[in-house]
Amino acid sequence: MLTLGIAGHVDHGKTSLVRALTGIETDRLPEEQRRGISIELGFAWLDLPERQGRQQRVALVDMPGHERFVKRMIAGASGIDAVVLVVAADEGAMPQGREHLAICQLLGVRQGAVVLTKADLVDATLLELARDDLTDLVRDTFLHNAPVWSVSVRDPESLAAFQTSFQGWLQELAAQPTAPAELAARPFLLHVDRAFSLPGRGTVVAGSAVSGAVQLEQNVQVLRPGSHDAAQFRVRDLQQQGRPQSSVQAPGRVALNLAGATLDDVPIGSVLAAPGSLHVGQRADLLLTTLPHVQPFALQKRVVVHLGTSWCEATVVQLEATPQPPGTTRTVQLRLDTPLPLPPGAPVVLRGTQRDPRLGQTLGGGPILHPAPPRHRLGDSTVLAALQQLAAPALDDRVHALVRLAGLQGLDEATLPQLQAAPAAALGKAVKGLLAAGKLRRLGASLFDPPMLAEVEARLFKHVATFHAQQPGRPGIELEALQRGVAFLAPGLAAEVLQGLARQGKLIQRGLLWAQPGFVPQLQATEEQLAELVERLEAAGLQPPTPAQLADDLHWPPKQVQAVLQAAQAAARVVRVGDDMWLTQPHAQAAVDQVLAAFADRDAFSTGELKDALGLTRKHLIPLAEYLDAERITVRDPAGNRRIRERAREAYRQRKGL
Repeated sequence: MLTLGIAGHVDHGKTSLVRALTGIETDRLPEEQRRGISIELGFAWLDLPERQGRQQRVALVDMPGHERFVKRMIAGASGIDAVVLVVAADEGAMPQGREHLAICQLLGVRQGAVVLTKADLVDATLLELARDDLTDLVRDTFLHNAPVWSVSVRDPESLAAFQTSFQGWLQELAAQPTAPAELAARPFLLHVDRAFSLPGRGTVVAGSAVSGAVQLEQNVQVLRPGSHDAAQFRVRDLQQQGRPQSSVQAPGRVALNLAGATLDDVPIGSVLAAPGSLHVGQRADLLLTTLPHVQPFALQKRVVVHLGTSWCEATVVQLEATPQPPGTTRTVQLRLDTPLPLPPGAPVVLRGTQRDPRLGQTLGGGPILHPAPPRHRLGDSTVLAALQQLAAPALDDRVHALVRLAGLQGLDEATLPQLQAAPAAALGKAVKGLLAAGKLRRLGASLFDPPMLAEVEARLFKHVATFHAQQPGRPGIELEALQRGVAFLAPGLAAEVLQGLARQGKLIQRGLLWAQPGFVPQLQATEEQLAELVERLEAAGLQPPTPAQLADDLHWPPKQVQAVLQAAQAAARVVRVGDDMWLTQPHAQAAVDQVLAAFADRDAFSTGELKDALGLTRKHLIPLAEYLDAERITVRDPAGNRRIRERAREAYRQRKGL
C-alpha cells in the first residue's frame, strides 16, 4: 500500500492539487478554510485503474507548507513511501519547499516527483526558468532524476494530461516492492498522527504503519510521549487506506478503533506497538548528518528532536570530542529532556532556534543506532568503533556491536528485539552464529563480549583475593558482599560468573562462602574453644543457639564467637545454615538425609510438610530450607512448593543402596 506525501511551500497549490486528483477536501478545519492555508495534516486517497484484476489505492498526505507548522509536516512525512514536491511556477523554489525536501532526505525518503503548479500564471519563458530553478533545487538529492510535470488545476486539458502521466508513475511505484520481506515479521509499529472520537464507537486513531501486522481483537500497547507509562487496548475495528479489514500489514495508512480508550489515552504523537516491543527512554545514539548550511555543532548543542509524530527538546553530545562540521556524518548521543518511545533504526530530524533564510530551522538528522545506550566517555575510540559497527548493514555485526557497547554489565538477550529492528528469528540466528564463532559468550540470560567477561571474572577473582588478605581468619566471602564489591553487575549475574569461575577451578564454594582453592584461614581460636563451641552446638541439634546466645552462655565477646565459628567452619566441623544459624556437620548431614528420606519419592512438598518432617519451628525451619536450596538439594517452584533435585535424589539412593 503506497503512502504519498505532498510537500512544498505555503500557497503553492498542494491542497488544490490533491482536491483536483481525488475530489477530497483535505482542509477540514474551519480556520484552514477561512485562512486558505493548511494547518493540520490532510488525508485523501486515489484509486488507480485496475491492473491485472487488482485495484491499488494510494494514500495521499497533504502536509502544511507554512513555516509555523513544520512540526506537523515532519509528522506526516515520517511514514511516507514517496513524496511529490509541489512548486508554484510563478514563484519558483521557496524556503519551505527547500526545507521540506531536506527533511524528506533526512527521513530516508528515496522516491518522488516534482510538480510545477499554477502553470497558467506564467508564459513559456518563465516556465522554463522555473524548471531550471528546480534543477538546482533537486541537485544532489534523491529527486535529481525524478519526473517533473507542470500543471494548472484550472485548465481541464492540462489537468487531464497530468493525471494520465501521474497515474502511470504511481502504477510503476505500486508495482515495486514497497518494503523488505522481513518487515512483516517485525513487531507492529505505528506513529499516531490523527485521533478523533466517533459517536457510539469511541476513540479512533490513525497513522502510517512502519512495520509488522495487526488484526482485530488483538491488544496493542500505547506509548505516549513524555511518559514511561504504557496502556494496552483491544483493536475493535480496523481500516487500511479507508477500507475495513480483519488484519493489516505495514506499510500503509491504518486506522484503529481502540475499545475503552479515550482521546487523552492516545494523543497525537503516541506510538502503537506490539506489547513489550519498544524501549522508552531519554538517551539514544544517533548517526547524525548535518546539513551543509548549518554552523558547526558544538560539543553540546540544544536542539528540538522530531521522532515519528512526536517531538521534544534535547541535547546533542559530540562523542568525538570535537565540533561537528556542516555537511558531515557522525555518531552522536541524544539526551532527551522527556522520555520518548525509541524504535531502533527510526529516523529523527533535528531543528534549532536559528532560522536560515533558505532552509528554515532544520539542522540535520539520521537513524537511531542504539535506543538504550549507556553514557559514553567523549573521545573513547573503543566506543566510536563499536558505534561504527552498529551502523553496518550485516545484522551479525550490529548484534556484536550492541554486546560490545554493553561492556562489563553484559546484554540481556531478551532485550535484543527492542534494540534492533529485525525479526526475532533473525536475531536468534545471529546470536547463535556469534556464539559458535567465539565472538560472544553467554552467561545465564546475558551475552558478553569475551574480553569484557574476562574482565568481570578478573575483578571478582581479585575481590576474593583482597578479602583473603584483609580477613585472613575468615574462610571465605559471601555472595552478597561480592555483589556489593563489584556493584556494576546486574542482580544475579555475580552468582553466574562465580559458578563459571568454579567450573574453571579458579574459585571454590564453601557452603555460602567463596574462596580461592587452597586458601586456609589463619585460625584465631584455641582447640579448647573449638571443642567447647562445637559441644554446645552438638547438644542443641537442629535448634542451635544464635551467635549472640553463644556469647552470653560462654561469656565470650561476640567477635570471639564469630572467629571460633569461622575456624570451626574452616575445619569442616560446623556448617553455616543462615545468618544466625550454625549446625554441626553431622547434624547438617542428618537433616539433609532426613529430608531426602521423607520426600525422595514425592513430586513436590510444601513448607508445612517440611516443618512436620523435621519438627522445627519457623525460626529454624526457614534458614534450613534456604540452606537446602543453596546446596542444590531442593528447588522451589512458582507456587512456593519444593521438590528434590534429581541429582541429589540419585546420589541419596546410591548412598543408601536403593
